[in-house]
Amino acid sequence: MKQLQVLQRKIDDLRFRGFGGSAIRMHRSMYQVKLKRSNLLGSLALPLVFTLALLCLLSPILALWHHLFAFWIPRIAPGGVVAVRQLDLGAYWLDLPYPLLPAGLPDARLWWVTLACTVLGFLATSLVPRERYLPLRYILRACLLVQGTALLYFHFFPNDFPYDAPRYLGDALSMALIFLFMLPWGLGLTYYVFAFSLWRKIGLTVCTLAYFALAFPMQYLLHAYVLQHMTLLFLPLLYLVFGIFLDVMMFVALYSWGMSWRRGDEGA
Repeated sequence: MKQLQVLQRKIDDLRFRGFGGSAIRMHRSMYQVKLKRSNLLGSLALPLVFTLALLCLLSPILALWHHLFAFWIPRIAPGGVVAVRQLDLGAYWLDLPYPLLPAGLPDARLWWVTLACTVLGFLATSLVPRERYLPLRYILRACLLVQGTALLYFHFFPNDFPYDAPRYLGDALSMALIFLFMLPWGLGLTYYVFAFSLWRKIGLTVCTLAYFALAFPMQYLLHAYVLQHMTLLFLPLLYLVFGIFLDVMMFVALYSWGMSWRRGDEGA
C-alpha cells in the first residue's frame, strides 16, 4: 500500500515537470497575490509621507531647476533666459522656472528637408529585421507618423499653430511637477502592496523621485534647445513621444527594477 502511495506521488509530480525534468512554475497570470493588511496600510501611509516631504522640499527643488537653467542656458543658447511662471495654487503662488529660448516657424527649406528625411526614414524602416526588431520598427514608424502629421499641419495652417515655445515649456514643466507628486501614489498602488521590506520601498521611491527631480529640467531644456534650432515643426514629436510619455516609460523601467528585488515572502 505504501509503495502504491509513493508511486502515485511520483506520477503526480510528473505533471509538474518539463521535458528536461525541471519543475514547471505556475504562470504569472495564474499567480494569486496575498495582500497583507500591513502592506495595504503602508500603501496609504507612505505616499502621504512622501507627498508631505515633497511639499517641504518644493522650494529647494524649484531653486535647483532655476540654477540648472541659469547654468546651462548661457552655454548652449546665449540668447535665452530663465523665465518664471506663476502658478495660482489658491493659498499661495508658486514660481515655476522654465527655459525661454526663441523658437520660430519653419521656413520652406526646413519643411522640404524634413519631409524628405521623414519619407526616407519611413522607407528605411523596411530594412529593420522583422523577426527580432519588429517593436523597433513600430516605434520608428510611429515617430515618423507623428512628424508627418506635423508636416501636413505646418504646410496647410502654418500661422494657426496654437502653441509657442514659452507656453509649451511652461505647461510641460507644470505637468512634470504634477507628475512628481503623483509618483508616490503610483508606487503605493503598484509597489507598496507587495511584501517588500520597508527600506526597499523607501529606497525605490527616493531613487525615483531623485531621478525625475533632475531629469525634468534637463529634459525640457533639451526640448527648448531643439525648438530653437529646429523650430516649432518638431514640437508635436517632442510633446507626444519625448515628453510625458517618455517619463511614464522611465517610471515603468524603475518600477520593473524594483520589482526584480527579492520580496519578504520569497525567503532568503
